[in-house]
Amino acid sequence: MDSQDQSVRALDLLRQHCHASATPGWHLEMGGRTQRSPRPIPSDQEIMRHICVAIAYSQGARSSQIGVIIETPVFKEAFADFDPVALAQRKPNEILKKYWSRLGFFRFKGKIHQIVLCAKVLNEIARDHGSFGNHLKKFQIPQRIRTTEHLDEFWRQFDVLQRDLQRRGMPFFRSTTSLLQLLLDLDFDTVKPDLIVMRLARRLGIVGREEGDRAFRECARFLQTYSIGESCRASELDLALLAFGGQTGASRLLTQRFCPPSDPCHHSACPLGANGLCMAHNPV
Repeated sequence: MDSQDQSVRALDLLRQHCHASATPGWHLEMGGRTQRSPRPIPSDQEIMRHICVAIAYSQGARSSQIGVIIETPVFKEAFADFDPVALAQRKPNEILKKYWSRLGFFRFKGKIHQIVLCAKVLNEIARDHGSFGNHLKKFQIPQRIRTTEHLDEFWRQFDVLQRDLQRRGMPFFRSTTSLLQLLLDLDFDTVKPDLIVMRLARRLGIVGREEGDRAFRECARFLQTYSIGESCRASELDLALLAFGGQTGASRLLTQRFCPPSDPCHHSACPLGANGLCMAHNPV
């Protein structure tokens, strides 16, 4: 069995065991990731909320703590009800002064500046094209990837969109990982190659390293390709990797954690142990 076949086999086992130990919360979360008909691109206000949430979760913030914050009224209030026009007019320092004591789990105050600047760029796009949704549609990035042709087109147009956002000075979402996150949130067939996903992808032999734009793209494309052959969606794999990899929010969707790095492995419970891919038995 070559390395690619071994990685595919490991993904098969990982998915099987996630589903076998799924909680009701898992099924609820997975339900939003399995629908075959793409959701319409939402309004700019909803796009702004996705941006605020994505930035809140970034840079090592604990997902369980952020998950609580984003459901509170203060999150909505701090960012002007996610109205990009109103938010762009707010001064980041004033937001920090009034709300940071309750938004401290963001970890970095610079995130507030990024959010306000994103609102300004979103308004610029709306002035040029009517809305961010109208602008995004012009790139014709496939929301559903069912063939290798769709996959190739996804990455061709992804590059064009990324260059456009870089030219406009869009913070955060001009990077590959964060832009993939935004597309994932908007119901495109992709994954977010963040730290948890990349660490596990390396363990599974999908990538040779955990960092770097080339590795991020290699990981995302491998998982998208796998999803075509398995008739699942890449967003489903994203959740499985987060849960199995121990992301604090997603791992709670499983009744059984599999070989977290700090615990001894029990091969009766570890789907990867028999394949020599258990995290606990193969430390980096």
